Amino acid sequence: MLCWVIAPVLGAVLYAGVSPAPSAPVQTPQPLNALALLGERFADAYFPLAKEPAGKNDKAPLSLTYIANMGVLIDSGGTKVLIDALFDKPNPEYRAPASETLEKIIKGEAPYDGVKLALVTHNHPDHFAPGVAIRFLESQPKVIFLAPADAVAELRKAATDWTRFEPRVISLDLKVGEIKKTAAAGLPLTAVRTLHGRSESPMNLMYLFDLNGRSIFHEGDSPGKPETFKGFGLETASIDLAVLHYWFPFEPNIAKYLQEVFTPDHIALTHLPVKDEGSMPGNVDQARQFYKDIFLLLPGMAPVVIAPDGKRVYFKAPRVLPDGKWVVVSQHFSFAETN
Repeated sequence: MLCWVIAPVLGAVLYAGVSPAPSAPVQTPQPLNALALLGERFADAYFPLAKEPAGKNDKAPLSLTYIANMGVLIDSGGTKVLIDALFDKPNPEYRAPASETLEKIIKGEAPYDGVKLALVTHNHPDHFAPGVAIRFLESQPKVIFLAPADAVAELRKAATDWTRFEPRVISLDLKVGEIKKTAAAGLPLTAVRTLHGRSESPMNLMYLFDLNGRSIFHEGDSPGKPETFKGFGLETASIDLAVLHYWFPFEPNIAKYLQEVFTPDHIALTHLPVKDEGSMPGNVDQARQFYKDIFLLLPGMAPVVIAPDGKRVYFKAPRVLPDGKWVVVSQHFSFAETN
């Protein structure tokens, strides 16, 4: 039976602002201070390795480093894209990047060194802060920055000398539903503007881009309705990784769409309120069986890595995969083939 058949109960409770009570006994997650211990113990508990045997595949590993809210760093083959990570003072309901993490991002310290492209989905303080973005662009003179036009307008106001940044900034001024195909920092990218919830303001852009043969989708703060995604090519696209709102698997309509039409290989669930960090892992565990791979992004977690075969998710704790082909040899996503 598909998840969307049982999802209405969970979805209704989530919309009411309360974490759903599981319908069957599940392991109760530890409080956040215990979750923060993480490491291999946490990774194995919440994101088990898939059991399928690996096949020959020339794709580079794909890594996702979680920063805060919907902020992530995506890396494949050393090509790095930063999304919705340049902010510091969100609504208290959501987490901001840790101060030390933000400093590493701004200074370009590993694993945030060599970022090629910085994307912003929309101009809200839990996704974007113009002052932080200016500090980042000042420190990282080679990064290309792409954002909706209203976010770029705020960026311009925060800059003391806009001419220093303007050549590296791409502003997209789209109508709701309008699709734009372009290239940014040499990466093929498609953007579509959606409503932000029920409002046209701020502009929200969903992004679909290619990273060394890996297809990545980030939805920002879209309304989460199937009709929002139609016409964007998701029905026929092969998506390696989709970064989506945490409640999507529990709302009947979008859950059905994710299972039957838009079927990413891996789904990273984000934008989790602080108050739900303890309860949501158990709910995601219940939904996992209905998706190829689905996992929740939580503060302090180790980076997620998708192996070249595209079949499994593993973590940066040094280990050889069961197929014996790939082993993590450093904490900064360097990989070595073994015999």
